[in-house]
Amino acid sequence: MGGRGARSGGGGSGGVGIGSTGGGLFTAQNISAQAPTPQNTPVVPNASTVLSQMSDAQLAQLFNQSRTVDMPNHLNDVADATQRFVYMAGVNGKPMVLDQANFDKYLRDNNIPRGDILARTTGGADYVVNGTKIRLSSNQVCDLIKYGDLNYVGGKHGGQVYGGGTYFDRNGGRPTGYNGNQTMLAVLNPQTAKPISKDQLRNQTATWSRSHPQFAKAVGSFSNSNASIYALAQGYNVITDGRRGYHNIIDRTAMVMRDTNY
Repeated sequence: MGGRGARSGGGGSGGVGIGSTGGGLFTAQNISAQAPTPQNTPVVPNASTVLSQMSDAQLAQLFNQSRTVDMPNHLNDVADATQRFVYMAGVNGKPMVLDQANFDKYLRDNNIPRGDILARTTGGADYVVNGTKIRLSSNQVCDLIKYGDLNYVGGKHGGQVYGGGTYFDRNGGRPTGYNGNQTMLAVLNPQTAKPISKDQLRNQTATWSRSHPQFAKAVGSFSNSNASIYALAQGYNVITDGRRGYHNIIDRTAMVMRDTNY
């Protein structure tokens, strides 16, 4: 599992800049056998903004490099295209995490109504790594999201209707399922969150792809499985359903989270 880091957004540098050609970090170590650490997990500040400022050729090169990047696979999970692109692009910054008193103060200071609180209830998880069974409790899964060095992209097994990422429901902080397990609370950070609805993203991508033909050819036509890749490339880090309140968090720095679950 990723180690617990500083309780603020941004994280430290993983030693690799965006668009690395793979020298050193990606080729000199067997990273797939390692747990994520600040040394093997790159962080690029304001990654979605950096991506949106890259040329078509640069984005295509980055995506093609991500296909074969050596990255931590410590949970023995399938590393899909979004996970690899997120890792390669350095979208591994951590959310701001506040205690309950400061979380409530953050809401007041930023005029965020309590109805905008995002919630995600998370169960435990079982993995088999090198023949060893690993059981993560609900609380440990929550800690991975808050403090883990790797931005773990969800949806590989359960579905990606709004793209790959970590799904929250804007419901004022109510549990979202998995009775008896831990519920995390968060809000979008007004300074760092760049949300877009899936419908708007789909429509915008059709036009944007015409000016980025190399990247569009490499990634393929817009679909649920690559929506988050297209969002990041255009400078967005959250995909919403635009109606009911579902939020797919692609970049954890878009969130401010409460340290305690319930």
